[in-house]
Amino acid sequence: MEKLKLKDFLDYRYLGNLKANKEETYYAYTVSKANSENNNYQHLLYVSDGEKTHKAVALGKYHSFYFLNETNILVSYAQTKEEEEAFKEMKTVFYNYDIKRKTFEYYDTLYLPVKNLTVVSEDKWLIEAFLSKENHLLYEDPANRKEIVEMLKKQELYEEIESIPFYFDGGSFIKEGNNQLIVYNPLLKLYERVFPKDFNLRQVYYHEETMKVYLLGKKRSAVLDLYQNCYLYDLKNNETSLVYENKNLNIASFFPLKEQFYLLAAPLEKYGINANNHFYLVTDNKADLIVEFGFSTSNSIGSDVRLFGGRNSLIKDDKLYFLSTYQDRSRLYSFDGKVHLLFDEKISIDSFLWFQKDLLAISLYQQNLQEIYNLNINKKEIKKLTNYNEEILLNKYVAKPRYHQVDNEGVLIDGWVLLPKDYDENKTYPAILDIHGGPKTIYSAVFFHEMQVWVNLGYIVYYCNPRGSDSYDDKFADIRGKYGTIDYEDITAFSNFVLNNYAIDKANVGVTGGSYGGFMTNWIVGHTTKFKAAATQRSISNWISFYGTSDIGFYFQTDQTASDPIDDFKRAWQQSPLKYAKNIKTPLLFIHADADYRCPIEQALQLYTVVKKNGVDSKLVWFKNESHGLSRGGKPTARIKRLTEITNWFNNYLKGE
Repeated sequence: MEKLKLKDFLDYRYLGNLKANKEETYYAYTVSKANSENNNYQHLLYVSDGEKTHKAVALGKYHSFYFLNETNILVSYAQTKEEEEAFKEMKTVFYNYDIKRKTFEYYDTLYLPVKNLTVVSEDKWLIEAFLSKENHLLYEDPANRKEIVEMLKKQELYEEIESIPFYFDGGSFIKEGNNQLIVYNPLLKLYERVFPKDFNLRQVYYHEETMKVYLLGKKRSAVLDLYQNCYLYDLKNNETSLVYENKNLNIASFFPLKEQFYLLAAPLEKYGINANNHFYLVTDNKADLIVEFGFSTSNSIGSDVRLFGGRNSLIKDDKLYFLSTYQDRSRLYSFDGKVHLLFDEKISIDSFLWFQKDLLAISLYQQNLQEIYNLNINKKEIKKLTNYNEEILLNKYVAKPRYHQVDNEGVLIDGWVLLPKDYDENKTYPAILDIHGGPKTIYSAVFFHEMQVWVNLGYIVYYCNPRGSDSYDDKFADIRGKYGTIDYEDITAFSNFVLNNYAIDKANVGVTGGSYGGFMTNWIVGHTTKFKAAATQRSISNWISFYGTSDIGFYFQTDQTASDPIDDFKRAWQQSPLKYAKNIKTPLLFIHADADYRCPIEQALQLYTVVKKNGVDSKLVWFKNESHGLSRGGKPTARIKRLTEITNWFNNYLKGE
């Protein structure tokens, strides 16, 4: 049996964009693979009728597609140099893949950058696009478009900022732009804006039966307003109406069932911005709580072998189907006025759809890489439909997670341990504690590449879900104002259990984590010296500067630390790892990217400077033009460099290599 190697992720296939046509005669999806030569990801479009599946077309670096009708698929794509330039000039070029003829031909060019597209009819498309006020000129004044593009290019030399947030992680500066809805007539090449240019949309959901669009949004303000209003856009008469003026709910979704309006939302007073959602019925501009759900309403299981997110919910036959994360799995529920649990097996459902009465899902299951599965709700069976990744792990050692539940003074903490091949209790092994991000995400028993790489190098790897994690109730997830206290105690309790029950060399244990896991890594090395080495990734070190530099800092910091950096400086500083930096003796590796706007790189720079000045062996690896998602969706060479640096750091200190 061969060892799993660090660069093996270059061979992994990543599945995404699972979609079906309206008639449910075909479904399509993308299969992506890293391309080390071009330092990007290459995408293939596959189409299936439920019986036979065929590779439709190689999309290269493009991956967005939309069903045009029953047998045609629109693909955002460029085949010529001129079309490549069109994308650079903020146009979107579409090609048409004809499923029956198996042809791929140019179809249309839109004069704006398309973020999402819904085909309503042959003469009506709904276009979502992120546009500044000047960007609207791109389609409003096509005769002068060349001059407008040149004007916009000159503006790239500077930023004019008048609101917060001013940038988003994974994107760029906002340029006072808004997510807009445009109705496009492809026959007449006409564009019609639905809302004023200063209006910002968060949800656009088209309901086919009523020909109405369900929208969440609000007029842009100087400071982002978390309380979105609910609007209805009637495509039959081009009328927009306000359904619910929201003042106290964090709304995740606004949707119709049986001619009634519902919300999936949470009040923030009791549990803050990470509160779990409940169901509300909207009538006469009032939202009445009808079902208390109180658990996650998405899949928050972490892994580094996905490339795209997926559909967390859909409406079919007057029912809302939605995902939830519970303990160590994805649950599937339906809602029809009441909540019904439909599927509760140990699997991560990354995205799903109904197709000809079958529930199809892109999933991570039993230490396998992503595949498409048929989830039989009645029989509670899981049937694999694809084999894109089967041969990649064939004859490779993949550790099966050992589950443990540790009681920390009445609080039960779930965790797992991965053991090297031929683990021998009479020997001792170096170990690595890996801490997840969020904090409101989870680890589970799904495949995690970096952990399996370390196991194959002879490490015992362990991880857990401390308080603050998702998949339990609001009380468990609520650590506001308690960062570094109860969560640290939970991690310590689980760590102590593992160290006392496995053949670990306690003098050679490392700790690492990213985002919240990076915060906790910083916290741990500032409060104990029991770890031989540490690697902190995309971390938080100073809640006070985080407030004004992170894209979410101005509301996330005050909520999570239960403090204001100006009025309650002491409490914010008390929860900042930088306060304890002079206690750090542990060799500390910093991994951070300069386009990370979620946890800006200044967070790493502050802590690195202190520990370096204090003579601690430390190193900062600064990644250029990578975002907060470096470890999961960064460019292949950056992902290789990141994992190589962390692995070498631990090999040096924990194994003497």
